[in-house]
Amino acid sequence: MPDVTSLETLEEAPHAEVFEERTPRTVRLQLDADDRVPKHRHPESNVVIHLIDGAVDLTLGEEVFGLEPGDVVRFDGDQDVSPYAVEDSTALVVFAPKTDA
Repeated sequence: MPDVTSLETLEEAPHAEVFEERTPRTVRLQLDADDRVPKHRHPESNVVIHLIDGAVDLTLGEEVFGLEPGDVVRFDGDQDVSPYAVEDSTALVVFAPKTDA
């Protein structure tokens, strides 16, 4: 049976778990304008970020990528990452466990 969830009903901020099962971990990231998530890493994961609305400057390592609604970025989580909300923003973030394949 599918589990249907609306991102708008999730209340935790800035991170809200989308599903109870956390493999792969999926969160709704909601940031107010001028909010920044400090540099951090997710070394066991490949990460996918889909920007739903707003505008985010995403720092990966030493590079900054300007994201607009509809953009999808995927990257190895074993590097510094820090999203900064240029304006109120919502993104869906998936942390996919790395495999030895």
